[in-house]
Amino acid sequence: MVSRLQALGLSLLVLYFAFHAFAGEKGLGRWTDAQIELETRKTELADIQQDIDRLRVDIRRLTPGSVDPDYVEALARDKLAFVYPGEIVLLTPERSSAN
Repeated sequence: MVSRLQALGLSLLVLYFAFHAFAGEKGLGRWTDAQIELETRKTELADIQQDIDRLRVDIRRLTPGSVDPDYVEALARDKLAFVYPGEIVLLTPERSSAN
């Protein structure tokens, strides 16, 4: 028959392992946090991959020998504020997110 001391020791041992299985450094709680972090990182990776694909398309459009003149014009108008003679430019105040 099992003595009370042995039963207590066994119970404490089971409680110890049960606690660490759920709340320990590599327990169930940490595992669920890691799964959430993994999903967040996968989403970030997908966004970055889309940016890379878009930049590769832009690079192809600007590669010597296959330059897209419409794209160059759009870049010049957007980034350098180029306009054709005779065009009228209307400047409006930019809205900030604070307004």
